[in-house]
Amino acid sequence: MRILVTLLSLFWAFLLFMTGARFLILLFNVDKDGQFVHWIMSKSDFWVKPFFDLFGLANKAVENTGGVFEPASAIAFVVYLVVGSIILNTVRSSLLDSGGLGRRSWRGI
Repeated sequence: MRILVTLLSLFWAFLLFMTGARFLILLFNVDKDGQFVHWIMSKSDFWVKPFFDLFGLANKAVENTGGVFEPASAIAFVVYLVVGSIILNTVRSSLLDSGGLGRRSWRGI
């Protein structure tokens, strides 16, 4: 059962990394010609796309960096952070309640 918690944690961390990195890449106007930056932008698009045009927010130019503030990636990061922590804590607590993470049951003592 620890493997399940570990896999969920790794997926959650990867998802937060992708959406957070996308937000920072756009905010600081990082050169998008690099392979790693291109990979992050193309893969994170799937996770951020449901949040486009949410609340009628549009991308805003940032004067200091020349980048763009993309509300969709910021909202996606916060939503995935909250939902992921709820799911992970629920799985952890259910495993602890069932004795799946090494908690011993003292019956008959």
